[in-house]
Amino acid sequence: MRLGLFLNFEHGEGETNLSCFHRTLDLAVHAEVVGLDELWVSEHHFTPFTQSGSVLPLMAHLAGRTRRIRIGSAAILLPLHDPVRVAEDLATIDILSRGRLDLGLARGGPFPTQYAHFHVVPETAREQSAEATEFLLRLLTERQVSFRGRWYESEDLTIFPRLVQEKLPVWIASTTTAAVAAAAARGHGLMAGHAATLAEIAARRAEYRAAGEGREPDFVVLRSACVADTDAEALGLARPAMERFFSEMRRHANPGAPAQPVSLDKALSTAIIGSPETCRRKIAELAEVVPSGSTVLKLACADPSRAAEVVARFRQELLPASDAGTAGLPPHAEKVPPRLILPASAVGSRLA
Repeated sequence: MRLGLFLNFEHGEGETNLSCFHRTLDLAVHAEVVGLDELWVSEHHFTPFTQSGSVLPLMAHLAGRTRRIRIGSAAILLPLHDPVRVAEDLATIDILSRGRLDLGLARGGPFPTQYAHFHVVPETAREQSAEATEFLLRLLTERQVSFRGRWYESEDLTIFPRLVQEKLPVWIASTTTAAVAAAAARGHGLMAGHAATLAEIAARRAEYRAAGEGREPDFVVLRSACVADTDAEALGLARPAMERFFSEMRRHANPGAPAQPVSLDKALSTAIIGSPETCRRKIAELAEVVPSGSTVLKLACADPSRAAEVVARFRQELLPASDAGTAGLPPHAEKVPPRLILPASAVGSRLA
């Protein structure tokens, strides 16, 4: 199983944009140095909590800051974008990263302000997302693309530059039967959020295998994560961070609604939080359901000064690089010669 880090660009209480962005980017570089396989950047709009609206520039910057680790979108909310512009930007990022691009795509719900300000009709967003996905993938893989849809069209269009990778790895963040079947037909992977239970992931896997004639999906599974010497210490670090995250996301999804207490029961049941022994058990339980894929850490740590330590412990103690199988290369990616890895001294690790 591969190991990834989720970059949500969450602002601490009173934290400036400059501090948040560079703290998060430094942690991403640290993740490469300690041996993680993947970085995944979120896309959120119109919230002061997680300011990652410009997902493609963030990915391009990471391409320049790193040398080996793969860089993915988790996920691009495609109905909010022009697929032609996205195709050009993705191909550029693939070149800048020397073929380290991973592509995650999603519809963009359940945040109504995003739909409203990008002029997307919520009732047809799912259909628009499916059309945009088809158009985008054709632009990335074909030349002289002629396309006629409800929202998008082109005539003999070829985008430049072209991808470095012969086969771009693609994941779809959707739980609908139709989307899972379409992913299986195209050989794309699936993404599962941090609240997805093992039973729900198993159900998506079964649907994928049925639609894909037994083919196994490559899963990217997001998990709230924190490791410390004891379960109590890890939970003490994780709970305040998780409460703030879910409160802010609820406010973003329901602007103007009165504040309500947050229940963490389901989130904690799916999280990988605890002592090394507890976290190993939870990773093993996930691996039984997901034979091929990534565990992506959505750090739940109220003390930012310990984030680098948590990332390093997951790689060194819980999911060593020797267990990562393809050393960060998903099964449907094209191998590209690596560049030099930055020395640990270049990131100012908090572990020193």
